[in-house]
Amino acid sequence: MQPKNPLLVIGDSKINRRNPALSFKLFIKHIERLSKKTDIYIIDYEDVLTNNLPEISSPVLNIALFFPYKYWNKKIEVYKKDSRIYGDKKFGLEYKKFFEKVEKIINKKYRDKKIQYVNPPKSSVVERDKKESKKLFRKKGIPTPKTFIAKHPGDIRQFIAKGTSLYIKPRFGAFGKGVTYVNKDLMITNFLFRNGKIKSRRYDYNWRFSKIKDRDRNRFLKILLSRGCICEEAIEPAVFNGRRFDFRVYCIYGKVVYYYIRSIQVASPITNWSQGGRIEKKKGFAKHVSQDKIKRVKSLARQVARELRLNYTGVDILLSKDFKKFYVLEAHSFPGYEKGFDLMGYLLKEILKR
Repeated sequence: MQPKNPLLVIGDSKINRRNPALSFKLFIKHIERLSKKTDIYIIDYEDVLTNNLPEISSPVLNIALFFPYKYWNKKIEVYKKDSRIYGDKKFGLEYKKFFEKVEKIINKKYRDKKIQYVNPPKSSVVERDKKESKKLFRKKGIPTPKTFIAKHPGDIRQFIAKGTSLYIKPRFGAFGKGVTYVNKDLMITNFLFRNGKIKSRRYDYNWRFSKIKDRDRNRFLKILLSRGCICEEAIEPAVFNGRRFDFRVYCIYGKVVYYYIRSIQVASPITNWSQGGRIEKKKGFAKHVSQDKIKRVKSLARQVARELRLNYTGVDILLSKDFKKFYVLEAHSFPGYEKGFDLMGYLLKEILKR
């Protein structure tokens, strides 16, 4: 399969020393099956940062970016260097600075070319920023849980006194890490809270929830709010067979190519498979979620991808308890690898058409 324009692939092959980055690994495997004459270049982010970019003669260049694990692990998700907690303002600042630098270097090197990103760096920055992405959703009429402006713990107390349940989330987080749920009777979090300080776990999976004691609530909330966490309404979700569920929908160049339904026990505040959720068989949901509702889910996902200007994304969508309303929770420009569908093969095929 010969691309009309050359493709530059930029990514890191490993999450850490032990674990490969599966999406990147599978994408490269698909590339390796192509003819050696195929005009595809594969480099890592270190090559970009050291200005070691390949010479390309074509006037048009396609670029596919994968997640920058090395930089993230070295410069962003690092807790010893300062008092940051997972997904806070410092995460967002470093993340934005990184992609601005990457884009500046690429633009300078290929200033004589028309660059076509699969996902533009600016879009990845907006997607990662829950405050900005939700602002865009509201502007474009995309249903999303209501956000609340809270500067002090007293603001939170006022909201929940009116019967509102809240999620307090890291503004720049993912994987369901660092989530806090609070209502008038309960406050639970999957952060660690020790000796008056919030601690972030040093791994991605199974961040277990625990209760914040009444005497610690004020201190805990002060720290969260000072780090730029966002507060949003906790929508009561639809329940099936005693399990809450939502949808992950994958869009590639404006098409919904795959979706799945993920669930977890009702008591859990989140459905992320990385935090104990599971993928359900679609057949079992057919009697409870009509095709019209599935079409609505897909339509919303396409709209999110279009407004964020993402040609490859995974969109999380929640169905309300009464099965009537839909809410877009967030989108991902670097969605994780899934076993149910060959996303990387489909993505490469679609890129090479352009």
